[in-house]
Amino acid sequence: MHYFGLTSIILVEVSKNIPNLSGWSSMTDDEPQKNSSEPNDALREGTIVSHYRILEKIGSGGMGDVYAAEDLGLKRRVALKFLPAAMTADPETRQQFISEAQAAAVLNHPNIITVYEVNEHQGRPFFAMEHVDGVTLDKYIHDTDMSLPQIIDVTVQICRGLKEAHKLGIIHRDIKPANIIIDNSGRAKILDFGLAVTHRGREISGLTSGTMAYMSPEQIQSGNITAASDLFSLGVMLYEMIAGKKPFAGEYEASLAYAIVNDQPQPLNELKPDLPDQIIDVVNRLLEKNPDNRFRDACDVVDALQMQCSPEENFRLGKFGRRSRRTFIISVVGLIVVAAIIFGVMSKFWKPTPAQKILAVLPFENLGEKGDEYFADGMTDAVTMHLAKFSELGVISRTSSMQYKNTDKNIKQIGFELGAQYIMTGTIQWDKSRNPNQVKISASLVRTSDDTYLWTESYERVIDKVFTLQSEIAENATRALNIAVSKSERQMMQREPTQNLAAYDYYLRGNEYFNRSWEKEDIEIAIGLYRRAIELDPEFASAYAMLSRAHGSMYSEFYDRSELRRTEARNDAVRALAIDSDLVEGHLAMGYCHYCEMNYPEALKEFAIVQKLQPNNRYLYNAIGAVQRRQGNLKESVENFSRALELDPLSYLRAFDVALTYGLMRQYGKAEEYLDRTILLAPDWPLPYVYRAWIYILRDGDVKEAREILSSAAGYVNFSTSKYYWWLERIVDDDYAEVIRATAPGTDTAAYYIHCAQMYRLMNQADREYAYSDSARIMLERRLSAGQEEARYHSYLGLAYAGMRQKEPAIFHGRKAVELLPTSRDAFDAIFLMVDLAEIMVIFGEYDEAVSQLENLLSIPGFISVSYLKLDPLWKPLRDNPRFQQLLQSGT
Repeated sequence: MHYFGLTSIILVEVSKNIPNLSGWSSMTDDEPQKNSSEPNDALREGTIVSHYRILEKIGSGGMGDVYAAEDLGLKRRVALKFLPAAMTADPETRQQFISEAQAAAVLNHPNIITVYEVNEHQGRPFFAMEHVDGVTLDKYIHDTDMSLPQIIDVTVQICRGLKEAHKLGIIHRDIKPANIIIDNSGRAKILDFGLAVTHRGREISGLTSGTMAYMSPEQIQSGNITAASDLFSLGVMLYEMIAGKKPFAGEYEASLAYAIVNDQPQPLNELKPDLPDQIIDVVNRLLEKNPDNRFRDACDVVDALQMQCSPEENFRLGKFGRRSRRTFIISVVGLIVVAAIIFGVMSKFWKPTPAQKILAVLPFENLGEKGDEYFADGMTDAVTMHLAKFSELGVISRTSSMQYKNTDKNIKQIGFELGAQYIMTGTIQWDKSRNPNQVKISASLVRTSDDTYLWTESYERVIDKVFTLQSEIAENATRALNIAVSKSERQMMQREPTQNLAAYDYYLRGNEYFNRSWEKEDIEIAIGLYRRAIELDPEFASAYAMLSRAHGSMYSEFYDRSELRRTEARNDAVRALAIDSDLVEGHLAMGYCHYCEMNYPEALKEFAIVQKLQPNNRYLYNAIGAVQRRQGNLKESVENFSRALELDPLSYLRAFDVALTYGLMRQYGKAEEYLDRTILLAPDWPLPYVYRAWIYILRDGDVKEAREILSSAAGYVNFSTSKYYWWLERIVDDDYAEVIRATAPGTDTAAYYIHCAQMYRLMNQADREYAYSDSARIMLERRLSAGQEEARYHSYLGLAYAGMRQKEPAIFHGRKAVELLPTSRDAFDAIFLMVDLAEIMVIFGEYDEAVSQLENLLSIPGFISVSYLKLDPLWKPLRDNPRFQQLLQSGT
């Protein structure tokens, strides 16, 4: 464990104007604060502790005193927790205090308080941590009439924090409302790892530590402590939030302990008659006496709770990610977009294939229970995928069709916007009142040119005939469209993915989360649901395929770059194809595995199989285009991205991929057209505005126009966390202190620290440049030491060492990155590593090598131009270099 010094941690500021935190008094334990005179060991306002200035005391308890302080180097507020002076002489207590910091310091999660530094002051250990503006959950429960969605939201957030701790082998052992703080934005954060222990997959014999009312039976009995113990404590809190009282009571500690070990709590349905059964089941399972009967992990608790939420509640609770938010935003600004479409802004992009009939399947309207929305969407998706198998049909992707859920637009208007000649609509009801359950569907096929119904039919089947029903609807639609269906195609449509309807239900729910966003939590929930489907049907090939896709997403989105994650993705794809060698989803999953492994020829082979089996698969052409872009085959790549856009005309992502690829080709006019389309479809998404501004820099060297693009969207688009924006800001704004204020950490904290170090270098503030660089170094070395041998991490680490002016390791890691990922392996990411290496060389005065890198970058497709080189202040030291001057002249 590192003892971090002055320069080793950068403090992420939670609030720039943080008042006194009354709630922090509970962050140490449940002992009341003393309102009498301060003890002799109290630190007075203004006391300097290491590189902090004490501001005020904000909490006190048996295991620590907490102060608000200012970091003098970085001008940010922190909280400092000190071991009381009376306890510093006890080695065991001292070690327990330090262990709390060490346990928390390895955790980096938005639902866990961040520990920044461990140090000593006059013999008293202390640690610096995030200062949060908010109140502890016990006060929040007391002061707030929490609705059920609020309770679920808070519990889900706590689960996510616990999942991160448990994943690293850390058990909290003292989960209670006083150790949860709710900040002013509603985010829950877990405090106080003072009793935490590390199990690393083994069981621990537990001492009776913690707060009695929230202890698990095994804690009380000094039994084996696992992550399930924290889940029991979570169950006690959840019961308390719902019922307004704790589940177990006793006049004395002994009677309370007996109740926890032996008694059942009062049933929640007696206290809250309207409480959904599923929530009661979750609480009861968390409070099981036997740890083996509780949930497997915190992620399973999240799954169970979020199944209870309606889509609307999920949106309100922030569960919808970027893709879902697009649907919401488009509904809000729909009139603007439709007006643009009607006046032809979009129509010039649409190039339908003459030989194909273009069909869109609109979301089937759910006439059943609110919670069955996922089932209606799953049925729509299944029918769409059946129809996508026919080459004579061009089937609009689910992503675009889903934009019209609950729309009041007419068929002709929808057909025009989607470029579809035919529209399928339908209603669906899952009737659970009958035994066996029934599924009722009414489906229609309409020609958009004249609103003529070509076919309409109603179906009523028992639930176990749902797969037959999907293929029957698809086959009837092809018959109405005069599409010839071969015997083999009919047999393929009639194949049932599973005989287990409960497994299929989990599979559909998994698809709902997988298609929702790229957010880590949604992908993890999808993984849990696919695993449940497989537990119920070990031969469910489609579930294995989608599980592989989800693991691959965790890897490709840089949430988990471990070899284990990549192996899981491959093993699940292999298993899917072993069960069904002709499974489209299986070959698609295997193609993505090869893509993650940078085995691009094999990826294209798998995608070719998908193209043969299902020529209109919504993922196919985008996947092919992505591989070709990595290979540097940009002409073929942009053609396939364009084909993907034809099948998904309202997808802002497909439009952006076309724009990005044209930008790489330096065809800036084409890139602008598709960026404009992206902005129409996703007016609140930062990237198209950022790239639109970049075009003015790359092509024209026009800072004023670039600035105006950003200003035009500043009122409703948050640019601050995009690294592409960070790089642009240093060009369009020479007030570098303001640039830092305008930017914020996103998902890549190390990259943000590097960005801040760059800004401080430009301001000649070497101490702060060093501080941010050293913080990035620590994070990156941890990643590399954990076996994540990523070129990106080496490149950032090279920049971090350069910011610390350590030449040898800086150049080593910069070159290592370029060696690991040359343009022959990845024509897209490699260009950014080459830019980083050039920057490292500039910092150390190796100007000729820096210019050589820049010359190479100008000779290949990418985002470097002479106009840009003239403007970016990173290259200012090169301006007197003759080779650099010659390079700039070559572009005039």
